[in-house]
Amino acid sequence: MVQMALARLSPDLREAVILRDLQDMDYKEIAQFYGYLEGTVKSRINRGRMELARLLSRNKRQVSNE
Repeated sequence: MVQMALARLSPDLREAVILRDLQDMDYKEIAQFYGYLEGTVKSRINRGRMELARLLSRNKRQVSNE
């Protein structure tokens, strides 16, 4: 379910979440990797996590109703 939800995120959000939460890169490393400001990275990770949580919650509700 998580992989399917990740696949539905926009590429920018998906990559930021994967680098931070799955690859354990810190914000500064991700910012340097992409050439972004740390604030931009933090914002994308936060938006990605929120969207991922929304998608997973929706999937959970659908599975529960079946």
